[in-house]
Amino acid sequence: MMVYVEYISRRPGIDLADFQATFKTVQQGWESSFSEDQLILNAARTWRLGPEPEYLTVWFSPNKTFDCLDDWERVFRARDSASYGYDSPLRRVARMDYAGCYEPLMTPIRGRTGIYYAEMFRPSKPAPAIRRFFEERVPTHRDFTLNLLVRRFGRLAPDPGGLAIWTLPTFASLDEIVQELEEVSEPVELVRAGIYVDVGEEVV
Repeated sequence: MMVYVEYISRRPGIDLADFQATFKTVQQGWESSFSEDQLILNAARTWRLGPEPEYLTVWFSPNKTFDCLDDWERVFRARDSASYGYDSPLRRVARMDYAGCYEPLMTPIRGRTGIYYAEMFRPSKPAPAIRRFFEERVPTHRDFTLNLLVRRFGRLAPDPGGLAIWTLPTFASLDEIVQELEEVSEPVELVRAGIYVDVGEEVV
């Protein structure tokens, strides 16, 4: 299993509505054509709360790890194929700043029409300890959904290396979680956080 996260920014001079429409069309089109790649999140930073780049897309490949890169490579090399069209429209409006390959520590849950709180953490203990820690947190936030808990493979993702994303019912419910990891250093150390919504709903 592998989670692949794309970190994306809008190109200068591109109209926001044009970007949003193209972004959603391309990403959803890829999912509908490549059924093994599950689109978990198509998220945009909102109210400028969080690091750049402002957009991220989370893909889950439940039956493959790095061999999914071989599959994607074949698609993008087939320049005379209709499949190649997935790449060029997005590059017109977006810059793919970087990406990350992650090990899922829990099965990802698709997020739609939510407010997403992202915890970007530095792992300081092995994967089983991190998983237990988050499993213990989940019951204390009964109105939240833990959509994503991942740790990077080796160094094949940006620092700090770990990412958890929760769906929250309201912005007001941030009170319940934003300071929870302030004094925690094991098994994770929170480095950055951000607030996201679905692409097209963001306040920039």
